[in-house]
Amino acid sequence: MAKGELVLALAIVALGVFLLIGVSKIRLGAGYDRIGPRFFPYAVAAGLLLLGGWTAWEASRNRERKLAKTKAEAPLNWVSFGYLGLGLLLNLALLERAGFVIACSVQFWLAARAFHSKRPARDAVVGVLLSAIVYFAFSRLLGLTLPAGILERFS
Repeated sequence: MAKGELVLALAIVALGVFLLIGVSKIRLGAGYDRIGPRFFPYAVAAGLLLLGGWTAWEASRNRERKLAKTKAEAPLNWVSFGYLGLGLLLNLALLERAGFVIACSVQFWLAARAFHSKRPARDAVVGVLLSAIVYFAFSRLLGLTLPAGILERFS
């Protein structure tokens, strides 16, 4: 049994349970809502519980794991892991201060660096374009509030 995979499975299940507890505290929407505010969080929680169960089942199966050309597991790429972690932390730190577009653009750029992209300028442009499209789609078309940051000056 792969202990690391089992720990990961338990963490995924715990996250799903934590989300279920949080979702239960969301107030119900108006009576005319077809789906309601709890639907998608419940769907995500159910997905996490299924994913965690599947991961635990796979970890408990006693089968030979075949890797590409070697039987040894590949070591963790700490640089890539650091880029992803830094991207997440900067997104959390910048979201309210700089706004959704800048925070998500920085996170996209760092994620591209984590996956060894050789074109950082293109990655920055794509990150800004995707973030701006998502921001305007959610805020203007769907009427949802996302942190505008410096975009408030242009509104």
